[in-house]
Amino acid sequence: MDNILVIGGGSWGTAFANYLCQVNSEIKIWIREEEVIRSIRDHRENRLFLPGHQLSDNLIPVEDLENEARHADILVFAVPSKFTRAIYQQLKGVADHKPFVNLSKGFEATSLKTLSQLAAEVMGNHVLDNWVTISGPSFAKELTLNHPTAVVAVSCNENLLKKIQHDFSSDVLRLYRTDDLIGIEVAASMKNVMAIASGLVNGCGFGYNTTASLVTRGSVEISRIGLKLGARKETFWGLAGIGDLMLTCFGPLSRNFQLGVKIAKGETLEHIERSTVTIAEGVETTKAIWRLSRKLGIEMPITQKVYEILFNGKKPHEALKELMQRSLKAE
Repeated sequence: MDNILVIGGGSWGTAFANYLCQVNSEIKIWIREEEVIRSIRDHRENRLFLPGHQLSDNLIPVEDLENEARHADILVFAVPSKFTRAIYQQLKGVADHKPFVNLSKGFEATSLKTLSQLAAEVMGNHVLDNWVTISGPSFAKELTLNHPTAVVAVSCNENLLKKIQHDFSSDVLRLYRTDDLIGIEVAASMKNVMAIASGLVNGCGFGYNTTASLVTRGSVEISRIGLKLGARKETFWGLAGIGDLMLTCFGPLSRNFQLGVKIAKGETLEHIERSTVTIAEGVETTKAIWRLSRKLGIEMPITQKVYEILFNGKKPHEALKELMQRSLKAE
């Protein structure tokens, strides 16, 4: 294994970095929050984002992003999408030709770009020559507990892809590989929108009939926009597609699911975002996908209702009723 720097000390970045300590001698992790750095150094625990989980002694928190990135051999990126552009700008000229393993999910709400498209804009198209995205059904807490997990890695660089697959896989984490980058990015992003919808369903008091219907029709919306953007349909049947969608829609550990539950029970989005340190990626993604679907002329009724609930104040029960009353059609 090479000298690896994980960028981002949230729950997933911390969990993945801690996992890498099992297959490498030492992993550095760049963290923005000083209290998290102190927590890991003093207590071997990320008490802010991953409380209650003991971290490896081989996990080394660092503060100087540009210097550490300059000396790293591989960069592993785990930063929320709303902060991605700013971090890319810091890495420009430093990380241009290094292997770049992206763990983040989402679209930038303003530009409507995926994270790889945004990287190409900020750092140059050449960054995609060494780009790998990893996605799939993977809760941070469960990876930290060494629960067997399978994900998919995607890249146009087959040699790099095989190296990352080999070096990052173990009896805890198994990586499959593909070359459908846009498909993986759409699936990884859109599942968070559907997780919010699933939380809304749960918070309204509905059960598995409703949730299963939502997940099934949600998968149609995800593939619909993915195919329009050039993805392959089989991607949405795999780990980053239906696998991640099922996990986040049926698993209460999902931040997006929990956000939906809270909104259905009467909390406002503003209050939820003020009162929690974690970020539900589905909020920004809903903005982006709603705008993108209108731009492309794609019908996405579930996404539309999630957008109306989050940003226009529509009541969840009313939105669900409207979905059920849409004109009848063939499946």
